[in-house]
Amino acid sequence: MDIFIWFTVILLVLLAVFHLVTGVSNDAVNFLNAAIGSRVASSKVILALAGSGLVIGTFFSGGMMEVVRNGVINPSGFLLHELLIIVVAVTVANILLLDAFNTAGFPTSTTISVIFSLIGAALAIVLIKQNTPDGLEGYSAFINTDRVFMIFAGILASILFAFITGAMAQFFTRLLFTFRHQGKYNLLFSIIGALAITTIFYLLIKKGIGGMFWEENFQWLQNLGTQKVLMGVFWGSALSLWGLATLFHIDIPRLVVFFGTFALALSFASNDLVNFIGLPLTGIESIKEYLNTPNASFSHFPLQFLNTDWERSLHFRDSVYVGFFLMAGIVMVVTLFLSKKLHSVTETEVYLGRQSAGQERFEPSPLSKVLVRSFLNVYQKAEQLLPARVHAFISDRFKAPLPLHRQPATDEVIYFDTVRASVNLVIASLLISIGTYLRFPLSTTFVVFMVAMGTSFADQAWGRESAVYRLSGVLSILGGWFITASGGFIGAFLFSLALHWGGWPVALVLFLIVLVTLWQTNKYHHRKREKEKELNKTFHHEKTEGIEWLRETGRERIRKFLLESSKIYFMIIDGLMDEDLRQMREAIEKTEYLKQGIKNYKIELFRTYSKLPEEVQDSGHLFVQALDYLTEMSNTIGIMAPPIFKHLENQHKGLSSAQKEDLSGILEETTAFLNFLIHFEKEKRFDALHELKNKQNVVLKLLEEYRLEQIRRIRSGQGRTRVNVIYMEVMGETKNILIYSLNLFQALREFYYQTPKKPIR
Repeated sequence: MDIFIWFTVILLVLLAVFHLVTGVSNDAVNFLNAAIGSRVASSKVILALAGSGLVIGTFFSGGMMEVVRNGVINPSGFLLHELLIIVVAVTVANILLLDAFNTAGFPTSTTISVIFSLIGAALAIVLIKQNTPDGLEGYSAFINTDRVFMIFAGILASILFAFITGAMAQFFTRLLFTFRHQGKYNLLFSIIGALAITTIFYLLIKKGIGGMFWEENFQWLQNLGTQKVLMGVFWGSALSLWGLATLFHIDIPRLVVFFGTFALALSFASNDLVNFIGLPLTGIESIKEYLNTPNASFSHFPLQFLNTDWERSLHFRDSVYVGFFLMAGIVMVVTLFLSKKLHSVTETEVYLGRQSAGQERFEPSPLSKVLVRSFLNVYQKAEQLLPARVHAFISDRFKAPLPLHRQPATDEVIYFDTVRASVNLVIASLLISIGTYLRFPLSTTFVVFMVAMGTSFADQAWGRESAVYRLSGVLSILGGWFITASGGFIGAFLFSLALHWGGWPVALVLFLIVLVTLWQTNKYHHRKREKEKELNKTFHHEKTEGIEWLRETGRERIRKFLLESSKIYFMIIDGLMDEDLRQMREAIEKTEYLKQGIKNYKIELFRTYSKLPEEVQDSGHLFVQALDYLTEMSNTIGIMAPPIFKHLENQHKGLSSAQKEDLSGILEETTAFLNFLIHFEKEKRFDALHELKNKQNVVLKLLEEYRLEQIRRIRSGQGRTRVNVIYMEVMGETKNILIYSLNLFQALREFYYQTPKKPIR
């Protein structure tokens, strides 16, 4: 029994660590979004600030642990071995579910995940016990059904309310301060900034460090009186902000973002830590109580001791608590700095709210198109009814957003300014504080995300160029939250059944599944990130004011795309001859990345075209023409690959020996031509155009000869219809590749010769 107990404790500790890593990777966006999006400082400074808040907040999280003990399920209705089954099932289900969302870069609600997983696991145990009366009331002895329905209703209501509140607050804030606020409104900023800090401070002491222990640990604040304390914070903050802005010209909203990031990180740790270590800690506490009870039976040990009073008596007085909290703080900070998936989740939310248009991460959905079209119709009618002077005034206040660029204190592009970042923090904090005061259940992830989307909508970040994509992303993430609820419920339900029938060997198998899954998803995510980095290379960090920039750097980028096109073409033809389905699937995937990369490159070229020197702009259309030929070339490869993949996937007969011999020769000649072209372009041997044309003619004649030979074979009754179609399509698309590639070389040649050379100094 001792070995079994130690195995259980070690398993719970390891599961808690993995749950903490996956949970923080997903939830960190709640307190990092504003700071990272506005880039108030470098990434390391922001993470260090948030990390300090996390460490401090962990030691104030004990009061929230009762949520998993008796907030969703009634522990008195279960025995010790049943509780341990629930703990393992819920934790495993949450780790796998959250890791899937993290890998995809989707923020989701860990609160929803834990709650519905608890319901699913508890329901499985209740059904196994087979002693539940009919009707919903019979389940109340095991599951707090009233609270569950209240939580679900609160989450649904908070979605629309948070969006509307954030949009309205940002609209009036921007109307007041505009986008041109630097160095202005110091007194007004001081007052509003003090109000923001006071609001966040109230959240901190009421929902964060206060929580269940206001009476015990913060009696001095209570003795002073809440109103007096808040008034002191307000006036102290107002005077401090006004002094700093007046004497040192410090941006007040930036200070608010600093304070808000620290405070929300602390509040997150003190409130949401329960989602990750609450259940394993409850299991370990229950095992400890069992070991301290003489002559106790493991299979019949009751859990009535799991109540608030018992938990309070141990807070900060038991090494189990202190050890868990200290370990949790360390793990969260390490995760904050090292987790790549954390940055993927954060980037998704920041990209959805960024001020500038550009590459979008979501494709338009039918619903997003309908909603955008409907909104535009309503907006146009409202615009007609609005008096001209009012419309002109509002347009002027929202005019000319500040250009988003890098600043010396930051290390990345700024996606929105500190004014919007402050509104995000304050409104989210205010809504969470009100929900806490009214005891109205809220998901912090829902509130923070929808406020951020509301402020970006009001800030006109969702323009005609991006609205349909942004709205599609918001709808996708909202749908993901409901998938989280159902996935957590079903996963925990099935895992509980498996653990009950299979015992702890099944627990070991589930733990191994967790390890393998995390390992594989980390590898997949790393490959995905590398591809995204290559795909998202833009002009943002390039030197655009020099003439040599477009002639050298621009050509180098085109050369890489051309080389990738040659590699993909080889993979397609070689995969067809070898009937390698896996290679064809990889070729299709690479083709999509190639097409998207070229598309992004063209978008960024047009966005930065105005920054180029005037003498380059006249000949710049030749560079754009080269990109057009490159686009056509990638589209040709994209047309070629899918039919071949489908042919192989359907297990149709392959090429004949004669066709393989023909294609082998075409592949050798075409790739040789492309390699010569890339080499000549790299070495600036544009005078070799005539030589390239001769090589192209040789390959074109060979293609025509093989096409005629294939037609003769078809007329003689040789060959098979399906593969003949594939063969002829490959010949035709290869001809297009040869034509587009040479046209591309000619366009670059003309651009190079017509672009003024950099003067010699």
